[in-house]
Amino acid sequence: MNINSLHKVVPGQRLKVAAYARISSDKDVAETSLDEQIDFYTRTIIQNPNWDFAGIYYDDGISGTTIYKRKGFSKMINDARVGLIDVILVKSVSRFARNLIDLLEVVREFRKVGIEIYFEQQHVSSLDVKCDQMITLYAQFAEEEAISVSKNQKWRIEKDRREGHYYIPVNHMLGYRYDSKKNIVIQEDEANIIRLIYKLYLEDMGTTAIADFLMKEGVKNRHGLVSWSVSGINRILHNEKYAGDCLLQKEYSADPITKKRIYNHGEREMYLIQNGHPAIIDRDTWIAVQDKFKRMGEKYNVYSPARERVRHHQIRSNFGNFIICPYCGKNYMVKTNHYNGEPTNKHLMCYSNHKTKLCKSENYPLVPFKKMIAKQLEILKSNLNVFKECLTAEFSKPDKDSTIEDIASINTQIDELRKKYDDIKDFHDDFFSSLQKETLNQINGLIKQRTELQNKVVVTDNYRYRTNKIINNLKELPDGYGDIEEIDFKSVFSKAVIVSKELIYFIVGNGDIENPPLDPKLLFTSSIEYKVRKSSFNTTFGILIVK
Repeated sequence: MNINSLHKVVPGQRLKVAAYARISSDKDVAETSLDEQIDFYTRTIIQNPNWDFAGIYYDDGISGTTIYKRKGFSKMINDARVGLIDVILVKSVSRFARNLIDLLEVVREFRKVGIEIYFEQQHVSSLDVKCDQMITLYAQFAEEEAISVSKNQKWRIEKDRREGHYYIPVNHMLGYRYDSKKNIVIQEDEANIIRLIYKLYLEDMGTTAIADFLMKEGVKNRHGLVSWSVSGINRILHNEKYAGDCLLQKEYSADPITKKRIYNHGEREMYLIQNGHPAIIDRDTWIAVQDKFKRMGEKYNVYSPARERVRHHQIRSNFGNFIICPYCGKNYMVKTNHYNGEPTNKHLMCYSNHKTKLCKSENYPLVPFKKMIAKQLEILKSNLNVFKECLTAEFSKPDKDSTIEDIASINTQIDELRKKYDDIKDFHDDFFSSLQKETLNQINGLIKQRTELQNKVVVTDNYRYRTNKIINNLKELPDGYGDIEEIDFKSVFSKAVIVSKELIYFIVGNGDIENPPLDPKLLFTSSIEYKVRKSSFNTTFGILIVK
């Protein structure tokens, strides 16, 4: 591999070189396997005496049209930002990113700090400003290719739909399986559960009562759990597939780059295929259930599947991935209660409990939680200097010495393994090929350990930067908050932890904390009172700074 790197080389220092590999899921053509890419780049980097192996980052089966879903890519970018990587090797522009805006943002950001991305296929270095036009051109080609592939796929899917070909997601619904010839067949033991649900509903048992009945009888759902919800029962009773029909294109992807799914309100043609597969529910029973739902809806303004899907796609809470449960580790979600079909109030609920109570965590009303965030921010703003001192004290805690010693020990092991590899790399029989692969795997494992330790050192070295960033973010937040969800409170708080109705705290700093403490020593504490019906509650809250 001939690489004309433009990175500045300091005598006596080796460049920290990493590579990025990706196998896409949005092409039908054969590609070099991920294992082959990883093996190739590992050998290429290790065999260069002027390079220090900084690791291989990869994503398997993830589209390149957006960078945000690629965990390997995101970790590589973050590691480069904190100084763990000097040069990134990648096969081509399209392997790195097809989204032109994403690509240029990363290239220009890295160029400012001297980080190089080398595109092997195009022989292009991101450090050469003259190559921006070439990179843009290649990225545009890649983006157009993604759009073209998307159009071809849509055409093929549309053709299949018109001809009556479709796929049923049997892994997520009761009653159906695919046989060895890819035909849809009825799974009788599960189909009997579906028939029972329809029978009970027509016998005037409500959806809540049906869910309770199934759990009491120990009936398992498609995932083997004795867990049933009202919304799940509703979906079964409205699912046209159980009548042997299939309504296609309920959702569609409006943008081939972002691939965001949108519920179809008529913007795209829908296809109703009738009697396309074996029916579990006879036509008369199906019609009777839908007629009853229609009568109930008109009388009480109750559940509508279409309205539920619209609400699902419209509601976006800024508390997503923000509140963590200290008991099971899941995130909290925003749950809306309804009365006669109309929303009444919202509360926060651990995701483990969204269907059945599986976690000991408690729900918490959303309105006082919002007030709590606003009050906590006001307290920190009023004590800005003290808050800054607390951040500095925690972020700069000296634990570097032992970490640096561990890094030095790992570097010694890596150097020894590199020498071992150099001694055996020219032998090509089965024994030495196996030994070479084993040695490379050992080096890869040590590199991962070293990267984790280096991240710890970087965090400590950058304590002033981290402190000032949080303080500046706090200063930039507006005074007199309206709706707290409209401001960027996450720029100050990494996470929130609901211990109980009496104790909640906000994490400042590292939000990747494992096993959040149930009785932490909090700073800048206060309390807030609220009522639920006739009961009054008082919640203590504060912050926990995590290095």
